[in-house]
Amino acid sequence: MVDRSKVRKLADIITNYSIEVKKGEKVLLRGYGFESFPLIKEIYRECLKAGAIQVDVRFSKDELGKIFFDEASDEQMEYMSDLDLKVADSYDAMVQIVAANNPYEMSDVPHDKVMKTQNARKGLSDVLHKKKWCLFYYPTLASAALAKKSMEEWEDFVSDSCLLDWKKEEKMQIKFKELMLKVKHVRIVGEETDLELSIDGQKWKTCCGKRNLPDGEIFTSPIRDSVNGVIKYNVPTHYRSHDFDWVKLTLKDGKVIKEDSNNNKALKEILNTDEGSRYYGEFAFGLNNSITKGTRQILFDEKMGKSLHMALGKCYESCPNGNDSNNHWDLIFRFEWAQAEIYFDGEKVYDKTEWIDSRFKFLN
Repeated sequence: MVDRSKVRKLADIITNYSIEVKKGEKVLLRGYGFESFPLIKEIYRECLKAGAIQVDVRFSKDELGKIFFDEASDEQMEYMSDLDLKVADSYDAMVQIVAANNPYEMSDVPHDKVMKTQNARKGLSDVLHKKKWCLFYYPTLASAALAKKSMEEWEDFVSDSCLLDWKKEEKMQIKFKELMLKVKHVRIVGEETDLELSIDGQKWKTCCGKRNLPDGEIFTSPIRDSVNGVIKYNVPTHYRSHDFDWVKLTLKDGKVIKEDSNNNKALKEILNTDEGSRYYGEFAFGLNNSITKGTRQILFDEKMGKSLHMALGKCYESCPNGNDSNNHWDLIFRFEWAQAEIYFDGEKVYDKTEWIDSRFKFLN
């Protein structure tokens, strides 16, 4: 990013708000792509100022990952040392800054190789994600191209969607959360969509810059076997190096029994990863009104105002429904684009472009 003042503001938010570094803590900074260095450098500075006793900086690049999958044996792909697990467990917080140069670098890597490696490293990921953590996508030419924006426009978009008053956003989210705790049944009706699910008794979590930047959602998980009907996710997305302009799923008793998209081969591979990949682990509403258009980058698009997203695969421990998987794929449904109607416990609360129930009009 050209604007150094914005880089420093982001570093301050990530260090002192998102992961709240305390004196004596150990922090892992992971840069995926070397273009992330300007922000990694400022976060490193802020961590030391906050009193972190140890700040480890590690960089990786997709080109190295491609070489690994081209050349590694099964033994190498499945290897995970006890030392790696112990080191991961020693950290108090982790920051991941993604700065991809080519979102399609891994597109021809066989799916079974990716899954074999992920299965071997799942324990490591689980350990690190029990710590304080934050994920941010650093703006690059590649990510600007994926979003179909100029570099200058993209940098402004990224910073504007992140540099919000998150404490103010939290108050709004808490109000929404308290209302949703009383809702038992949800029905979504729209273009090629009629889906229902139960959230009766499920926990809800607010998202105000403590895990992702940008942020802006509240989420839960549906009762695992309660999802029935059909839904066409209408926000183009990019997952595991594959593009999807739309994804249409039919579900019975929580399980995807029929799927369709403009990229069916990749869709079927993802859904067949493991048993949990055909069930949902998350149901959420996007609340960040500075995000109004899709960018084909989930971290941004799932926060889009007046949208919902549902993640196939692993649920979060904070809002459990018993589903486990190596996948957690957020699929996004923009209300206006589907001319959607939303019903809570049989009562219409949203109609096409706005919340019509007086309890929820503050979300407009």
